[in-house]
Amino acid sequence: IHILVTVILFALFTFALTYLHTVEDPVSDNTAAPIPNVPQAGETETAASQTETTESADTEAAVIETGARLNVIIPRSDSLSVSQSRHRIAANTSPGSRAYINGEETTVYPSGAFAGIVDIPIGHTHTGITVISPSGDTLSKNFRFHRVDTPSVRPEMPEELYDEPRVAEIQGRRPYITSSAEVDRLGGRTLGFLDDGVLVEGPARRGAYYRVRLADRRDAYLPVRFADLLPEDTPVPRSTTGSLTVVSQNKNDVVTLSVGARLPYLSAMKTDPNSIEIDIFGAEAGTNEVFHTSSIKAVKDVELTEVSEGHLRLRIKLEHELHWGYQIGYGIGNSLRVSVRRPPGPVADERALEGRYIAIDPGHGGDNLGALGATGITEKEIVLDISHRIREKLEEEGARVMLTRRGDENIPISERIDKIIASDADVLVSIHANSVSYNTNPVAIRGASVYYRYNGFRPLAQIIHRHMLELPLHDFGLIGNFNFSLNSITELPNMLVETAFLSNPEDEMKLLDPEFRNDIADKIVAALREFFREHGEPGSHSPS
Repeated sequence: IHILVTVILFALFTFALTYLHTVEDPVSDNTAAPIPNVPQAGETETAASQTETTESADTEAAVIETGARLNVIIPRSDSLSVSQSRHRIAANTSPGSRAYINGEETTVYPSGAFAGIVDIPIGHTHTGITVISPSGDTLSKNFRFHRVDTPSVRPEMPEELYDEPRVAEIQGRRPYITSSAEVDRLGGRTLGFLDDGVLVEGPARRGAYYRVRLADRRDAYLPVRFADLLPEDTPVPRSTTGSLTVVSQNKNDVVTLSVGARLPYLSAMKTDPNSIEIDIFGAEAGTNEVFHTSSIKAVKDVELTEVSEGHLRLRIKLEHELHWGYQIGYGIGNSLRVSVRRPPGPVADERALEGRYIAIDPGHGGDNLGALGATGITEKEIVLDISHRIREKLEEEGARVMLTRRGDENIPISERIDKIIASDADVLVSIHANSVSYNTNPVAIRGASVYYRYNGFRPLAQIIHRHMLELPLHDFGLIGNFNFSLNSITELPNMLVETAFLSNPEDEMKLLDPEFRNDIADKIVAALREFFREHGEPGSHSPS
């Protein structure tokens, strides 16, 4: 009996020990759910992944139970080499938590986002981010920066001079000349686009560019990839102009000047009064006769003048108060052809958008994320959603709409430009969300802004800018001469709207709200309605 009792007691004792070791401690209920409908980008820091405050498995297990969450969006790496003296921080945590950047508390917005800027001295330095959940649980992340003291002035690029000027024939897809041999990320130095077969004089090469001579005291730069260097004995292109005609063709007036050779040219929009000026280099005037037809509507008059030896200027005076775009090129043969668009019409006051053709460009896409918000949302997602909302509203009012991208795809700018020009749309609106650079305080800068390249297209940008400011957004400005390649096209009125700063947590919250994105679409559609009503060709009925 004693042996039996002893065995039973030992079994009960063993069971009790086993039970106590296998029952888990209760996990805190304070673990916050991810932000609804917001895809997360960057490296998510949870207690189960990485924290630089944990020293052992036991400590890590304790942190797992806290439920704290830290998702760092910017910087994208634990260790960075930088050249700037400051670096932007963007991250998110559970709403209601407290956040600290290098020990200083920063605002956590209702979205859970927080952002700031840190100083980066020369050498090696550390930056720490800490979040404390509402229950007091803590999670930290450290970053290592290495800043090198680099000179701000780039060394001068050597230039290779030719013994005799060389002639290059322009080739390739949408070739252009620029004002500088420096790297041009957005295309702001682009002077103009040229046709295949245009001949240019090139006295020198600098890096990836030929320096080309347009006229006395005026040079430009042609990317080497657009040039076929001809034999050394090829004569420098010179020619005398012939007939000058103006005719009507579909919804355009076409001005044609017989040049005699494919000479380089540059064009510009002028206002007050409206005109198009084309400078032709290497040409001399050989005729003063101008042939008009009675059906022209967009062109008031044309004149050809000599600016200097070998430099002619063709001025096309416009009939209407607004530039509606033009296309310039040689086409077939050696006649320079300028197709000038007329105002679209007829436009009825009550249905101003009916029959209009609108090109909408949702920026970025695919592996081109665009700006990043502190919650992890990407610009490409935000602007695609806004663009589809604009499309739906325009189509409800009888407009046709062309989207440069309909889904999550990265379409190069050159292909977007080709698609827009081929569509023959009336206007182009490019939709974006703004961001500060990595060395700028994201909390300090916010608001809506609208950009255009040419003064002739300024009225469209003005109207959209005014309507955007009817939203609860700060005014970041109306900016002209904008250096974005998509806005370099002259074929149709175009502008770019930066709806708000995705880098600013307050603006980001607005862009995260589907109702606010819908309001943005409403304002842009209202602006387009006003634009066509004010500047389109009046009519008693709308086109079908």
